[in-house]
Formats: sequence, structure tokens, C-alpha cells
Amino acid sequence: MASADLREELKCPICLEIFSDPVNLTCGHNYCRACIDRMLDTQVGTGAYTCPECRTTFPARPVLQRNIALCNIVTIFSSANPERSGDAVHCSYCLYSAVPAVQSCLHCEASLCSNHLRVHRRSEEHVLTKATQTPEKKKCPLHKEILKYHCTVDDSCICVTCCLAGEHHGHQVELLEEASEKKKETFRTFLRKLSSRRDEIEKKIQDLENRRPNKPRKEEDTILLPDLRGEEVLYKVSSLIQLFEIEKEKVSNKICHLEELSNSPDPLSVLREKDVDLNGFLVGEDQEREGGGQKLHDSDQISRLQDLVLDISTAANNILVSDDLRTMYWSAVYQNRPEMPKRFQYNQILSSQVFSSGRHYWEVETSETGDWRLGVAYSGLERTGDQSYFGDNDKSWCLRRLYKNQYSVIHDNMVTSYPHNFSSNRFRIFLDFDAGQLSFFELSNPIRHLHTVAATFTEPLHAAFGIGYWLCGEHCCLKILHQDSLF
Repeated sequence: MASADLREELKCPICLEIFSDPVNLTCGHNYCRACIDRMLDTQVGTGAYTCPECRTTFPARPVLQRNIALCNIVTIFSSANPERSGDAVHCSYCLYSAVPAVQSCLHCEASLCSNHLRVHRRSEEHVLTKATQTPEKKKCPLHKEILKYHCTVDDSCICVTCCLAGEHHGHQVELLEEASEKKKETFRTFLRKLSSRRDEIEKKIQDLENRRPNKPRKEEDTILLPDLRGEEVLYKVSSLIQLFEIEKEKVSNKICHLEELSNSPDPLSVLREKDVDLNGFLVGEDQEREGGGQKLHDSDQISRLQDLVLDISTAANNILVSDDLRTMYWSAVYQNRPEMPKRFQYNQILSSQVFSSGRHYWEVETSETGDWRLGVAYSGLERTGDQSYFGDNDKSWCLRRLYKNQYSVIHDNMVTSYPHNFSSNRFRIFLDFDAGQLSFFELSNPIRHLHTVAATFTEPLHAAFGIGYWLCGEHCCLKILHQDSLF
């Protein structure tokens, strides 16, 4: 009875089967990763995402967190109750009922229950193994023989014929079990390093939490005291904490994956694993620690780059630019600037500075009225025609506000909308060029993450600004507050 009760608790609410790779939403409900991904896909373009159980609304697509504890419980339960598991292997010869298989025959490519196993031929060619749904994957696709060896030259699992007379003849080989144990030991070595790395990240997050100012400077204090140092430190520390949280999640996912491989009883699944880029992952982390870790750890050491300014040679003729090149206004008066290939036809302008590596952010204050677009764009973006608008092509990404106070993120004409109004007219754009991430934040109290775009940036990026697409007015403007390089 207890097992039956536990089984009910381990069912995905969507597919009603035992969880497979369980993940949870921030509301606390758990689903199979594939099930909730499909569900969220159906909600794209509706303006919001909702939890299928409690109907909690999320303005942006929720980040799915792997529920490691639940994953371990499912693994233990499935091992103890194979006939009740969603991955149960059934006897190939019991046609009228689902009878659990106890072993699989690699020669026959069939699975057998205890009754059929007794009458199964016991000749040498009938190799029995642990029950599996895909016994054919344990055989050589070329020679249809059992895979017994691992070729160290080509890093592939091979059969006897491959070894003696096939393309692997003369190569150094070893038994699958021996090769699997060697690879598992490599996994365990990296697991220790990754666990240490995760501990370091947690310590840095805690240290930054202790450094975080209690609250941002009040607006009236900002007016009286133009030095924004305290507010800048708050924003920088908050950004660093968010970055470390992202890094911690990546490391934790990597640890979970390696733990599963290290405990796998199947040598083939271990040796066929090609998705674990261990060296590249750890080399990147080591370089980050050596090259920029101290700057990450100490928010006071973040270096100021050259101020982000607007490139007036790209400014459309209905855009006014302040003398310090940090504020842009919509203008009904045509500016009649000289024709240049870089100049936009409509309402837009790029930054002089370009970003080709590293992590950077800049903050922008918007006017109370009007509509605007904030984001990044390649230099090769079209400068004329409707396809030149930021977000309406595959060369730019932006956060947009429409005149009716509607907000959305746009890229290549794909729109992710937000149903709520914002409480602040200050926004942060955060760019991690190397990781291919562009994030938008509302600088409310507390700071609110709006959306993160994942992309592969193939060219240097400019900061992109546009105003007055639909509702034009002399008071429609954007002002760059400040910009920093995190590392």
C-alpha cells in the first residue's frame, strides 16, 4: 500500500506517468521536463505563461529547475518497482499481458520473463544481459555481433570482428567494463573539482549578499546628492549575484549529470556519452577565476569603461542628440543631417561603442510618455525600410514599450509580451557576449528580471536605441545613465 501511495505522488500531473527528469516551477509544482516544455510551448505568444496546476502566472517563460531530490527518489523507486516504472521492460513473448522481463537476449534482440527464460535456448550465442528496451543497441550495427570492446584510438564501442578484421584492426582496445571504469574515475575526479567550484560560488554569493546595501537611494536623495555611487554599487552587486546564481545552476546541472553517469551500471551508456565537455568546462572556469575572479568577488574593483555614448552618424533625422551624446529626443523638426550609409531612416540610433566579448551592462531612463525600443544590434543591420526597426529582423534584439504601456521583447519579428505595467522608468540591459545571453531588468525596488534571450552572437554588437514609433511627441526621450564592464 505504501508503494502504491508513493507511486501516486511520483506521477507527473500532465502525462500521469512516473516523473522523467523532474523539474519544478517557482510556484513549487513538479513536472517531467519534456511535458512542461511542451505545455509552455503552447503558451508562446499568449502574453503570459501559467502553471497547469495552480494557474500561477509568469510574465516570462519560467526557468525550469531540475528537482535533484525528486529525481533521486524516482530512481530508487523505479529500481525497487521495475514493473511499475514508466521505463519498465516487458517480456517480448507475453503478448496478452505486460509481464515484466527479467533479462534480455542480445542474440534474439528480445526480452524475457522468468517463465520464457527457462525455456530459452542456452547456447553460447544467446547472450543474456540485464533487461533493456533496446537490446539491439548493444550489438554492432555493421556485424550484428555483441559489443565487447572499446577502441581507444577512435573512442568507440566495437565487436570482435571490428577488432580482428574490421576498420579497427590493429588499434589498441580494452574490455568495455575496464574502459567504463576508467571513464567513471575521470568523472569522479571532475565531480570533486566541480563540487569545490560550487562551494566557491556559494561563498561568493554569500559575501556579495553581505556587501549589498540595504536599499537604493531614494529619489529625493538622488536629486540632493548627485553622486550615485551608493546606487551604482547596489546595482553592480545585484548583477554579480545574478551572474553567480546562473553559474551555480550550470555547475549543479553538470554535477547531477556526472553523478548519474558515475553510478550507471551500463558500460555502453557511459562510454557513449559524448556531451560532457569536461576539459572545456573546467578550463573556462579556471580562466575566469584567474583572469577575472577577483573582480567578480570584489564589487569595488569593477573597472569603468569609456562612457557609452550615442553615434550621431547613425542618428535618424527626426532624432535630436544632446551635446554629451547620452540623451536622445524625438523631434518633429527634420534635422537635415548629411546623407551617410550608417544613418537610419527612422527614429533610431546606435552607440559608438561596440561589444565583441565579455560581460557588460548599461542603464537607461525613459520618458513618461511615448514608445521606445532598447537593445543591441549588429553593424550590418539595414538602415532603411521597415526591416530596419530594432527587433523586426534577425540582426537585433530589443525590449519595446508601445504607446499603450504594453511591453514586449522582440527578435526576428518574434514577440514575447508582458501583460503588466512597470513601476519604474529605468531599465538595465545586461549583455554576456561570450555566453550568448541578453537580459533585461526593470530597476524597480527590488530589481525585477524581465527576460533573458539566448543567442549565438556572430558579430560585434552596438547598444541600440529607438523612440517615437507610434506616439510621437517632443517629450519622448531616452537617457543613458551609466555603463560598466563586469569583467
